[in-house]
Amino acid sequence: MPILFRKIRKALLSGNSATKYILYAIGEIVLVVIGILIALQINNYSEEIKKREIESVLLNNLFLEVDLDIRQITENTEQSLTRLAMLDSVIKKLKHPETIDKSSFLQSSYNFVIDNYFKSNSGIFDEAVSSGKMSYIQNERLRQQIFNYYRTVKESYTDGTTRQVTDEFITPLLIESLMMNTNGFDLIATDLATIAPLDSLNLAGLQKNRDFWKMVLLKFGSNQEQIGRWGLMKEDAEKLKQEIEKEIKQI
Repeated sequence: MPILFRKIRKALLSGNSATKYILYAIGEIVLVVIGILIALQINNYSEEIKKREIESVLLNNLFLEVDLDIRQITENTEQSLTRLAMLDSVIKKLKHPETIDKSSFLQSSYNFVIDNYFKSNSGIFDEAVSSGKMSYIQNERLRQQIFNYYRTVKESYTDGTTRQVTDEFITPLLIESLMMNTNGFDLIATDLATIAPLDSLNLAGLQKNRDFWKMVLLKFGSNQEQIGRWGLMKEDAEKLKQEIEKEIKQI
């Protein structure tokens, strides 16, 4: 483009005069300005391409992270439901305590103090926030949706409450109602027969043991609350995953 302008200018300035010299000087300035503008345009275009490449990589990585969250929630939910079903089966055996193998009953009861906890895979998001890369996501609505999602999953109180309930209430109740007997110590290969006059586990007595049923109530209540909360988080994660996928296809 500058070469074309230069040829046209030389054709117009074939004579010798002060006016033509001024026109020549002005032409040189115009050519320089045009060259600068073209260079800036090319540079801006290159910068825009780089930004879109960064955005594409970021969105693809966030897509994978959200997918990991979904898988983790699914696995946690399945394991918790299986555990509750197992405990429910153990509890129902108390209808006929005389048929229960005490050792197996106690081993199955360890599930009262086992829980699953969700921890979001937020490494990519955290790095993008600290480095300022989140600003490369052009879709403002999607960007806000991403922020809202991670704020929600990180501030979830349900798992923390479940952990506290298990540590501070269920575990002591398990020890008191099920383990403080000769059968409980047998599980840890400790014979107290000649040391402490403990009784064997009274399975029939568990039917009216308030500590035992308090433990059952806390376990099922806290885990079911977890499962419900995970379900809501999974819905949000799946919606976000779909929106990210749409945006990736448009880049």
